[in-house]
Amino acid sequence: MTNRSPDQPCLAITSGDPCGIGPEVILKALARPVPPRVRLLVIGDLAVFAHTARTLHVRLPRWAVRPVHAVSPGPSAPQVTFIDLAHPGRFKLGTTSEQAGSAALAYLDAAIQLWRQDVADALVTAPVTKWAIERARNGFQGQTEYLAQACGVSSVVMLFVSRHLRVALLTRHVALREVPSHVTKPAFRRAALTTVEGLKRYFGIPHPRLAVCGLNPHAGEGGLFGDEERRVLLPVLREFRQDGIRLEGPFAADSFFVDPRGYDAVLCWYHDQALIPFKRMARDVGCQLSLGLPVVRTSPDHGSALDIAGKGCAHPGSMRYAIRVAADLAGRTPRDAHQAPAT
Repeated sequence: MTNRSPDQPCLAITSGDPCGIGPEVILKALARPVPPRVRLLVIGDLAVFAHTARTLHVRLPRWAVRPVHAVSPGPSAPQVTFIDLAHPGRFKLGTTSEQAGSAALAYLDAAIQLWRQDVADALVTAPVTKWAIERARNGFQGQTEYLAQACGVSSVVMLFVSRHLRVALLTRHVALREVPSHVTKPAFRRAALTTVEGLKRYFGIPHPRLAVCGLNPHAGEGGLFGDEERRVLLPVLREFRQDGIRLEGPFAADSFFVDPRGYDAVLCWYHDQALIPFKRMARDVGCQLSLGLPVVRTSPDHGSALDIAGKGCAHPGSMRYAIRVAADLAGRTPRDAHQAPAT
């Protein structure tokens, strides 16, 4: 059993690709005071953070440094602890590698371990470079899929949240040409139900109202520009209405986001359909929340940004927001590895 107070959530923050902007946005996010009730476990390589601090011309935070096996919960634990995995060799900012991918995966594994040991209540994951990890671990698709497998769940949804908009993805890390074949009626039904349950669980919305965008121009124009809407979406929409689940659409995506108010979330077919309007509206005050996992997990809404790593211009807003959302949800959501917490 944990010795933590329920109003003092502990977050495990992974630093992502050590060659990307993860360490930079974490350092910048922690330059602001951490809420008194929140404890942070930053997982990475201390040498990388020291080099990043020198690059940014800032001092490292005054955090306690521990190996992963020496971390424990409790009111006497430091507010910010750095867990140094101390990988051998050096990582070059802006140039990733198989070794960097292996390190990024090790950070994620350490975070999962801390959650399983009841040390961490929630995970905040900085961005990784997928191809670098795939070279180290064949078959790696993304952190969301990796966490789902580690937690033994089959249906997860990436929900992007901000003050003004929530968007959920029906597909995640697949090529655009493969999107139509991935959104089958069962897959659409699972994603919609996972989103509904996630909105109930995390945001206390008893009867969520969802919108769904079409895949094709004008949402298919009655089958003239494609039949995915008529063949896949409409049958499920009718089923949901009969069950009292409020899911409306399909809407033409090019005009829907002019005014998406009135809906608790919007279901989109693929990455750019959701993220272009989301980032336009969120403006660095938004993050990703994984639905369907038995642990609160957030992440920034951007990638590892190797092209600007080491230049000091990475914006920490999404990392700050990811930390804030994880702390809020972990502080008011019961911890249960098998059932969705009560709202």
